[in-house]
Amino acid sequence: MSVATSHHISRYYDYYRDKEIVFTKANLKSLRIDPRQIYLKSNGGQWPCIINSSSLQQAKVIIGTSSGIYSTVSKNQSAPVSIRYCFFDQNNEPIQFSVNCNVFEVKPFQGSNELAMLTLNFTQRPPDDLILRIGEFIEVNENFQNRKEERIAINENSLRLLNMPKEESYIFIAGVPRKCILKDISFGGAKAMLVGIPKFLENKAVDLRLSFMDTNEKISLPGIIKNSDFLPGRKDISIVHIEFIADEIPMTYKFHVNSYITSYQKQLIQNQINNKAAEEKAEAEAAAKKAAAEQKAAEQAAAQKEANEQKIKQQSAAASGNSDATSNAAEPEAAPQS
Repeated sequence: MSVATSHHISRYYDYYRDKEIVFTKANLKSLRIDPRQIYLKSNGGQWPCIINSSSLQQAKVIIGTSSGIYSTVSKNQSAPVSIRYCFFDQNNEPIQFSVNCNVFEVKPFQGSNELAMLTLNFTQRPPDDLILRIGEFIEVNENFQNRKEERIAINENSLRLLNMPKEESYIFIAGVPRKCILKDISFGGAKAMLVGIPKFLENKAVDLRLSFMDTNEKISLPGIIKNSDFLPGRKDISIVHIEFIADEIPMTYKFHVNSYITSYQKQLIQNQINNKAAEEKAEAEAAAKKAAAEQKAAEQAAAQKEANEQKIKQQSAAASGNSDATSNAAEPEAAPQS
């Protein structure tokens, strides 16, 4: 399972809260649930049950009609009940938690008098561990259906994000292993390069083997070589296009491909956000520089205007003083009186 942020978990809850997963044997294994450690608790008692299905708002469990929990809810359907889930983490350590519930319905299971199906409505948002497990499981299967042909080119970066050790692997053809080099993979298939003649490879049943470092797993991907071509410039090496058998694709593989696709999407979105922020910052800095230049120009213009006005005033005052002096000099002296 991938490491998720609170935003990621909230998105799972908002998108998938009412979508139900039926716990088949394969789904229990994929979700790493320990069905032997699922219990119902009520009034201080604890009883084992079989979990039939779960969403993020509701769970359905199967109980025996001779058990104490059946007697409790039959007599008082409003009795407080909680269901304890148990998952394993990547280190096979148990993760256990309980969710408080109300009993919504009690009915015979498939007409049996010995078994009953309880429908339990959660009274609160479940723990993040449950949201992450169920939300990611639903997301993986939706992307598997909707994005089956989206290709992931195998390179140093994608190998790191996929947690694959190297591009070299093995393809088993008629039970015989052949070395190959992966060129790309998708939910539904892969492209690989190997020694061989195209016409002798097409339509052959194959088994591609891949390893993942984070889960320390080696998985088998049965498929068919749908078409094959010579590698340009070579007459001994072929590029084969493998289509996996959909019902035999391990969930581990789906989880890794989905994790890459969603991580790549988030990286693209983050890059877009960063680019937009950088553009906005550059625009803001340019606007600030323009405003500062305009302010400086306005201040210089105002200073120049004030200087010009002062100069005009000084010139006017000087001209006025010169006019008065000339006038005084031109006036005749008054005649003395007798």
